[in-house]
Amino acid sequence: MAGKSRARRVTTADSAPPLLIERRDDVLWLTFNRPDKHNAQNAAMLEVLRDVLRDAAQDRELRALVIRGAGRSFTAGHDLREMVVNEDYAAAIETAEGRRQWELRLFVEPVQLLQDLPVPTICQVQGNCLAAGLMFAAATDLVVAADDAIFGSPIISAMALNDAEVPHFAWRLGERRAKQALWLDERLTAEQAERIGFVNWVVPVDELDAKVQSVVDRLVTIPRETLELSKASFTFMEERRGRRDFAAYHFASHSFSHQTHVAREVAKSRVETVRSGASPVQGSQRGPGIT
Repeated sequence: MAGKSRARRVTTADSAPPLLIERRDDVLWLTFNRPDKHNAQNAAMLEVLRDVLRDAAQDRELRALVIRGAGRSFTAGHDLREMVVNEDYAAAIETAEGRRQWELRLFVEPVQLLQDLPVPTICQVQGNCLAAGLMFAAATDLVVAADDAIFGSPIISAMALNDAEVPHFAWRLGERRAKQALWLDERLTAEQAERIGFVNWVVPVDELDAKVQSVVDRLVTIPRETLELSKASFTFMEERRGRRDFAAYHFASHSFSHQTHVAREVAKSRVETVRSGASPVQGSQRGPGIT
């Protein structure tokens, strides 16, 4: 697509931009940019993402948005090392109310902002789309996946938590299939995800960029007002089916699950693991290539 391209770099303390933000004509491209960590989401990344999505919601020139990940994976979920390396996060999660406010601000709001954007949104997935990554994939309108993409979450089985991803993932998959995937930590391949409707297209890895671009090019030929009205109708249908009520109830249950004895013991053990220098993600909890 021809036209001006404007890239915005947001730097963190180590000078690495956690999120790449590029405007190509009237399309916004957001790229998770921690490829060495399989784009595990830390606070710096999510704060920038939240602010960018707030701005996008007010941008009347915007026609579409693409969210994707640099390197081998889309995203492996939240960075579990944050509980040790981020002092603000560690302090927040010492109390139930602190954790609730932190998660509402950085875990819930960015996903809700993405879901509520009036323009079409596309998720580009390669490699791992795990745990919190499922929320972003589920919140978008369309998903294009590479044939190496893997979808799933080990949170229920590994962390003894009522997984935050439940309402988003289950809404797309249906109750029974979501229980199988989340309770038993069964990962979906790209082809399986396409068959059950979580993914729209599956293409070879080296054709992923081109496929996403072709979808964008088709979308921007349709008047923004037309797609905005169409998306509003789909949203109305989902709201009347109870999507937002489901998410609100689940977040309360999820927040409580952090306070159970078993979840607190697992979290304590994970903190000790991180402090020892080991990976917080162990054994079968890892996706392909996770270290």
